[in-house]
Amino acid sequence: MEENQYNIKQIDLAYELTKYIDEDYFEYVYRGHFSENITENILNLNDAKFVSDSEAYAYRNRISYFLIESLQNVIRHQDMPGNEDLADEGLIVIQKTNNSVYITTANVICNDNIPALETYLKKIKKLSPEELKAEYQKILLDGVISEKGGGGLGIITMARRTDGHIQFKFKKINEEFSYYYYQIQLILNVEKNKESVNNLISLNRISKFHELLNNENILLNFNGSFAFQNLESLLPVIESHSIGGKLIKQKVFDLTVKLIRNIIDFADEFIYDEPNTGMRNSRGVFLLSKKDGNLFLTAGNVILNEKTRVLGNKINLINGNKEESIIKIRDYLDEFYASDISKKPDISLIDMRLKNNCNKIKYVFKKINQKTSYFILQLVIN
Repeated sequence: MEENQYNIKQIDLAYELTKYIDEDYFEYVYRGHFSENITENILNLNDAKFVSDSEAYAYRNRISYFLIESLQNVIRHQDMPGNEDLADEGLIVIQKTNNSVYITTANVICNDNIPALETYLKKIKKLSPEELKAEYQKILLDGVISEKGGGGLGIITMARRTDGHIQFKFKKINEEFSYYYYQIQLILNVEKNKESVNNLISLNRISKFHELLNNENILLNFNGSFAFQNLESLLPVIESHSIGGKLIKQKVFDLTVKLIRNIIDFADEFIYDEPNTGMRNSRGVFLLSKKDGNLFLTAGNVILNEKTRVLGNKINLINGNKEESIIKIRDYLDEFYASDISKKPDISLIDMRLKNNCNKIKYVFKKINQKTSYFILQLVIN
């Protein structure tokens, strides 16, 4: 596939993933390698608030607890294949419906380890609350700890605290490995009618979504609400991937910050943190992918249709000039607005091109309705 065709495919993929945010109740998606350090940074991203409504905010501590247990479950049960690509194919998806939060994890597991784990999970699903409590106490009293650690306490604890609302699935990769999908449903308000897992939440649909990310070699995918505090936790997650040497990583960091700031500052559909702190979270998608020695940084967010013409013209102007001319424009703006920096126009697009060896900025607008469009922005690092 030629580079330009791949660019177009990545932009279209970003558009499809952006649509998933609303259509599939996605609040947060991460695909990549899991370790203790990565877990800590994912939790910090959670603290930046992946759910926005007041009811979910009231249950944020419970949600954080289950997120910790789910991530620990991945670390305990993931097997590290020699294939580096497979080692980077872990997944966590957080979805929220009217009255539930769903946390789904996926990791690579040896096929030889599946029978015992599957038998244990089926046993847990059949136990009543009283039987789950007895099983929990039995493990504590017997002091039986599995080779993976935890003796199954994490799984039992999640089953107990979600009233048995757990699902699991194994999907074969090859003769040696499979994906292990595990999902919990946290009901926010037990007084409301309980909802069943619908098609958008099902593990079959999530596994297909996971396959899409793997096939396109998405090293990192972050869907959901973006806030400035996301950056501090997101950059170490990026650093965990094998994306190149120190200079390449620094370039990725710099450009990622600018892309995400673009979402935070200019997305036209956003929500405020709870309680009303005045801090805004902007909904969008960020992708880091790798193909044929190139890194692709793609970001998408919603903007008003009335802004697309001016924004498109601005990018075309920047793309149409040589590096020397762009530097002169930037220096002129710096000098002209030196006395009153508050009136200085945004020059992040100029910086994006200059900091990326003057490679052109790729973009597309996808009309949603008469009011809004998706704005997809992409940078290619050679």
